[in-house]
Amino acid sequence: MPFQDIDEVSTSEPKRAPSSVEKLLRRIFVEDWNLKLLSLAITMVLWLVVTGQNEPVTAHVNVQLNFIRPQALEISNDPPKTVDVMLTGSRNKLDDLSSLDLVATVDISDQRAGERVLRLADKAVISLPQGVKIDGFQPSAIPLRLEPIVERELQIEPKLEGKPADGYEVYGATLAKTTVLVRGPASHVYSLQTARTESIWLSGNRESFTAQNIAIDISDPKVDLLEPVISVAVEIGPKRSEKTLWDVEVAAANGMRVSPTVASVTIAGPPDVLERLQPNQVSIVLDEDGNSLVPRLVAPSGLDHQLLLKSVNPSKFVRAGSNQN
Repeated sequence: MPFQDIDEVSTSEPKRAPSSVEKLLRRIFVEDWNLKLLSLAITMVLWLVVTGQNEPVTAHVNVQLNFIRPQALEISNDPPKTVDVMLTGSRNKLDDLSSLDLVATVDISDQRAGERVLRLADKAVISLPQGVKIDGFQPSAIPLRLEPIVERELQIEPKLEGKPADGYEVYGATLAKTTVLVRGPASHVYSLQTARTESIWLSGNRESFTAQNIAIDISDPKVDLLEPVISVAVEIGPKRSEKTLWDVEVAAANGMRVSPTVASVTIAGPPDVLERLQPNQVSIVLDEDGNSLVPRLVAPSGLDHQLLLKSVNPSKFVRAGSNQN
């Protein structure tokens, strides 16, 4: 029987099962290492993003100004409606700001009438989330002019546009009311002379009509209309011709005696009306205007807007007993 070297004889020993700790360590560090590396990379990226979002940053935003003014005063100039504000805070909080948040309330209820310069850092209040602060305003100050609020009656003028049909003309426009009440800063209200209506289009009309709910136009945005609409009756008729009437009675409006007491008058009106019109149906009334007497035609009821006084002869009248020049 041949001999074998003792070193060549292999001995088989049973393998030891890994402990639970070894299994846990293997599961953590060895198994699925590529997925674990990916997860680690994602975690690092998210950490960097979150850290960056919480870092303070500066942003310029446009903020609307809301003035709280004294009850009896109005702002008569045109201060800016918005200003630029520099804010500092986290990116997340700055991004979450909406237009409703970006309103600056400026309380000037303690101010008196006159010229004022307001520093926004002292007067403007903005409701911002915790951690967001204001670093400055641009512009940093704004000028204001405060004036008393006044009311005034203005004469209304109808604005007629276009032309009636051929052979017709406008006899007149009658307003449902002659004045309108306006309110606003004193300098703006007193600078207005009249209030005009919006355009009333004639556009080939042959008959009279009434325009309802016509807007009264005030171009100054600082002035408010208390009754902004009106009705306007437009009288249209055939083109007027002229007729001269003789021996028309003349009298003063205040009952004073005047000279002469009769005159010839030239009147424009619809041809069919003038044909029937007689001197005793009309008269001339003299209204005082300073030292002058101004003639006014008095016509039969219903013909006021159809008849138009063109001339009176003589053209001048004097009070009875005074010297005539």
